[in-house]
This record gives sequence, C-alpha cells and structure tokens, in this order.
Amino acid sequence: MSNHFYIILTSDSGKTRRLSIDRKILTVISGMVLLTLVALVVSSSLTLGLFATNRHHAKQIGHLREQLRHSTQLLARQQQSSEQMKQQMSLEIANLEMDKARQAASFSEEKNEIIASTVSELNARSEHLKEVMDSLGLKIKRSSYARQDSGGPFVPSDNSEHDQLLVTTEKYLETVRYTPLGKPVPGPISSRFGSRLDPVNNEGAYHTGLDFRAGKGDKVFATGAGVVVMASRNGNYGNNVQVDHGNGYVSSFAHLDRFLVKKGDRVERGQVIGLVGSTGRTTGAHLHYEISLNNKTINPEKLMQVAGITLPGPRPSTRN
Repeated sequence: MSNHFYIILTSDSGKTRRLSIDRKILTVISGMVLLTLVALVVSSSLTLGLFATNRHHAKQIGHLREQLRHSTQLLARQQQSSEQMKQQMSLEIANLEMDKARQAASFSEEKNEIIASTVSELNARSEHLKEVMDSLGLKIKRSSYARQDSGGPFVPSDNSEHDQLLVTTEKYLETVRYTPLGKPVPGPISSRFGSRLDPVNNEGAYHTGLDFRAGKGDKVFATGAGVVVMASRNGNYGNNVQVDHGNGYVSSFAHLDRFLVKKGDRVERGQVIGLVGSTGRTTGAHLHYEISLNNKTINPEKLMQVAGITLPGPRPSTRN
C-alpha cells in the first residue's frame, strides 16, 4: 500500500497539478482537526453553560437589587416616621412641661392666697377670742393638764408672722378649752346668782350659783375640760360632781340623780358627766350649777354669755 495520498488540482486552463501528502502527516493533520472540532464542541457547550449560569446569576442579582431598593425605601420611611414620632413626642413633652409649670405657678398662687386667707381668718378669730377673754378677765396661760403626756425634740420657731399667729391662737383656744363656758343643760335658768328668797324656808338668802329647770334623768354636760375632783354625796348639794379646770376655775354640778364619771377622770366640754336629780336640799328635780375662781364663787352667767363663739370640743346636746 502506498504511504502517500495524492491530490490532483485542475485549473480553468486545463492544467493539472498533483500534490503528494504523506499518509502519516495526513493522519496527524486529521487527528488535529478532529481534536480541534471536539475542543470547539466542548468549548461551545461550556460557553453555553456559563452563559446560562451568568444569566441566572444576573436574574438573582437583579432580584436582590430590587429587594435592597425596597428595603432601603422601607428603612427611609421608617426613619422618617421615627423622626416624626420623635418630634411629636418632644412637642408633647414640651407641652407637658409648660402645663406643669403653669400648674405649679397656679398652685403656688392658690397656696399663697389660702395662706393669706387663713392668716387673716386666724388673726380675726384670735382678736375675737382675745376680746372675749379680756371681757371675762381670763389670762393666757396653758393649763398644767395640757402639758402632761406630751414631749418630743425642741425645734425653735422661725418667728414668722404665720407661726406666731398659730401659736397665739393655739394658746387662746387652749385657755378657752379649759374654761367653763356655756350651759350645763339646755333648759332655762329658774333661779339666778345672788340674793333671793330661799325656796325651802322662804327666807332671804344668797344663792351661790344658778338653778336650771330640767327633768329627772336629763343629761348634764361638762362646760370645760378638766379633771373630776369629786363625784360623791356632798351634804346639801346631794350627789355632786366637781371639775377642776386647772386654771383656778372649778365647776360644780349638784343634786344629781346619777354619776356618769368618777374622781380622777379627765373630761372634755360637752361630755355627759351625770343625770339631773333631786338629791340633797331641794324642792324638786333641777340642776344647781356653781363656778368658783380661786376658791370664790362667781356668777356663771358671765361665762355663759360667750357660748355662741366657736369652742373646741362638742357642745351640749339638746336631746335627753
């Protein structure tokens, strides 16, 4: 077999030309051509695959970019909303602070007005109490009973007008509290203080107190704060309750039917201390009421005249 291939080429002029190619060279060239074709096919396949992959990635990138754009817009809107909310809250806080300042100013003004009104009222009441006590000859002196069962650290006053007025008014009220004022029973006076005809023997006599018309069993009220120094039978006075008010005043309630207190009890104005009776030297049920100042009897009517002013402690009830 020949080791060569021959290729005959014919031109238009009729001339022929023969080319001789070695079989081995042709085989090599054919192999190379085949390899090149295979390489081209493989390369084309790979290129198509990469193109498809790149196209998919491009779509994913586009989708991610769209998500990023949407998220960016959403974040911007949220930031804008947050800023608006922050501004709204700042405005509300500012309004609240302004309202607080206005309320504080209004409260301070109202407080000052109340203090001024209270001071004025205390001053008027203090002056009224002073006039009453001056008319009764009462001295401003705190009762010894008021100082018992009390204590605490000493805190000096700042000597302000308000504090001094409170202290003065407190002293006045404390003095009034321990002074026997008002009526011991609701009924009218049946026999006055001083000269009179004795109801038992119709002879001239000196009446050391007041007699009040009342029914047996009617309530008898203390006329001032103090300590019971007698709650027993006492000669012509019959069943007798005496209250020491600690300032020289002693009030006495005679001819009682029953005692509702005992010796040593502390009583307050308006407290029921006994019931009306007719014990002792008497012509019938009534209350004999005496007041002594420094061991000397005085006319209780002068002290009863101030019963209309406001006093600490309950007032006698009109109920039996």
